[in-house]
Amino acid sequence: MTLAETLTIIALLLSPLIALQVSDWLADLKDGKQRRFKVYRTLMASRARRLAPDHVEALNLIDVEFHGTDKKSKAVLNAWKAYLDHLNTDREPNTAVWDSKRDDLFVDLLYEMSRHVGYDFDKTHIRRTSYFPIGHGDVEIDQYIIRKAVRGILEGKLSFPINVTGLPPAAPDAPPGPPPLPPAPE
Repeated sequence: MTLAETLTIIALLLSPLIALQVSDWLADLKDGKQRRFKVYRTLMASRARRLAPDHVEALNLIDVEFHGTDKKSKAVLNAWKAYLDHLNTDREPNTAVWDSKRDDLFVDLLYEMSRHVGYDFDKTHIRRTSYFPIGHGDVEIDQYIIRKAVRGILEGKLSFPINVTGLPPAAPDAPPGPPPLPPAPE
């Protein structure tokens, strides 16, 4: 058997294995791209309600899903680190300045992520094109107020306000105060 025949036999035996490895490698690339897109999509969809559990979960997946040494991955991770660092700082004394910087850093993060996953959104588009109905905001505020009140009651810091209503009017010459008790049954 010649060298050429030997190499042909080896190539025939190894080609299915090589094809399988290439197929697995391509599937891994596609899966990673889909996971990165899912994180990005979740953050874009929930950008107007940043306390939503799916939003927070997507933020916490950035380190894992965008990990890499390429330029785009590093840009996303650097934007995420800056945003996370700001989120972990105290809001006082000037909440408006803190909120403004938080918004800018979040838009920077979404901008870098959009570039990574292949979208050409500018920062103004990211900042201005989300929709959050006033009614949803009202519901969130109401739920927050109710939770705080119930917590205060359970902790003994608040009590239920009680107003007595429906008492018969007092006689014009009766002294102020509660009405007299009815006579006791015999």
